[in-house]
Amino acid sequence: MAAVKRIPSPADAPSMTAKTLLRRIRRDGGRIYRMRENHVFVLTDSSELAQWLLSLGAINYLPRGAEISLQVSPLGAFRMAKDSRPQWDIYVHPIPVLGETTVWEAAGEISDVGLYEIGDEEPTV
Repeated sequence: MAAVKRIPSPADAPSMTAKTLLRRIRRDGGRIYRMRENHVFVLTDSSELAQWLLSLGAINYLPRGAEISLQVSPLGAFRMAKDSRPQWDIYVHPIPVLGETTVWEAAGEISDVGLYEIGDEEPTV
C-alpha cells in the first residue's frame, strides 16, 4: 500500500518550536530517537499521540517483518511481540516547526535521546 502524502496548506503553519514539540511527545509517553541521517522518530503505544503526530505531518514507518493486519486506529501500528500492545513508529522530523532549530537539532540537545544507527537491532540510549 502506497503512503499518502499530505499537501501543505496555509492552515498547516507551524504552531510550536521543535523543543516544544519534543517536550509534548515525551510528556505524552513517546520515546524519541535521533538518527545520524537527519531523521527523528518516535516509538509510542499511545494511539492518541500517534494520531496527533500524524495530523501535524509526521510519517508512519512499519518495521520489516512487522505484522500489518492490526485493525487499530491510526493505521500503521505493529506489535513488538506476539501479545504486546500495538506500537507506532513515526518519523517526526517532517513536522513543520517555528524558529531556526530543526526537530533533529532539538533532539540532539536532549541528553537522553537515543542515537539509532541503521542496522541496530533496537534503539539504544
